[in-house]
Amino acid sequence: MTERRTAVVTGASSGIGLACAERLLDDGYQVVGLSRRGDVARLAGADFTPLALDLTDLDAIETSLRASLGERPVDCLVHAAGAGLFGSIEQFSVAQIDASLRLNLTSALVLSRALVPSMRRAGRGQLIFIGSEAALEAGRKGALYSAAKHGLRGFCRALREDCAAAGIRVSLINPGMVRSAFFDALDFAPGAAVENAIEVGDVAALVAQILASSESIVIDEITLSPRIKSIDFKGGRRR
Repeated sequence: MTERRTAVVTGASSGIGLACAERLLDDGYQVVGLSRRGDVARLAGADFTPLALDLTDLDAIETSLRASLGERPVDCLVHAAGAGLFGSIEQFSVAQIDASLRLNLTSALVLSRALVPSMRRAGRGQLIFIGSEAALEAGRKGALYSAAKHGLRGFCRALREDCAAAGIRVSLINPGMVRSAFFDALDFAPGAAVENAIEVGDVAALVAQILASSESIVIDEITLSPRIKSIDFKGGRRR
């Protein structure tokens, strides 16, 4: 009997993370889903283990994973958790800057620190990080978010080199605007037309393709964009 594969998915309660968790469950994975919420009704079942965790609490990440996983090896990590703060840098408090970088950048390093050793021992593993087009092109009011995503991109490129000989593959997906709850607290969102935004299922399908690819190759980095970019501002403006 083929041994069941285990995936850790962050941000599993909504958006890209939820779509990835659903896709991996459909593909036969056992999924440990990290989110602030923990339980996710849509994912309830024997193959889904919810883990309530605030990823800005860096000291809790490794302890919580160890308690949830036990001795179970992890085949892949899909790190999809993230949130955006947009505005001029002087608008943000030091606490806001710290929390944003912890969630959007430092948590990726700490998760990798927790999971890479067992992958090295197994001689295989896959780390997939959800970045952003903000890692490739800076925009107005995006200094804080862009800094984190540029940092994540640099980390992924270096980690890929560090882990290749151990059989661990590292991939980065940089989506443009995705239609999700990411924009609920922001004053802008992708345009209403279907071609103005990426669907979360499109990102999940890409994650599944990366996981199904030959272990002799690495899909380094993929940029995913809406066919037509359009931004609606909640005050009524459009760009």
